[in-house]
Amino acid sequence: MDKCPACGYEKVKYNPSRKIRELRGKRSKSTKNILRKAINNIQVNIPSDNNIQSEYYFYQSLSKIEDIALEWIVSQFIQNKHYLKGKGFKYLTAMCLNHDKNRRTISQNELLRRGKPPSIVKTRSEE
Repeated sequence: MDKCPACGYEKVKYNPSRKIRELRGKRSKSTKNILRKAINNIQVNIPSDNNIQSEYYFYQSLSKIEDIALEWIVSQFIQNKHYLKGKGFKYLTAMCLNHDKNRRTISQNELLRRGKPPSIVKTRSEE
């Protein structure tokens, strides 16, 4: 570590690989696998997103999103092959953040559209 002689500020070396490992370690195994597929597809097909800094910013922006929602969104991204249309980390991040913000409304609208399943009624013969 370097220390400034004038103010005493300690300069710490920045290591995005270590931070990526920390952020990835908080996820479940299935989420890690699906994220790895999406990241590999993006980095292979979009040269501008093929750097470690972009990957770190991607993981950092998704740090507060739940695994279940993240798995669904990323699987939609892979299934629709958005990475072949030139849509990279920023697009996937926006998808995730918007879905996380609108999830309650989406589920309420789905309930209105499809309705609830009928409740189970016990008859006298079953009792």
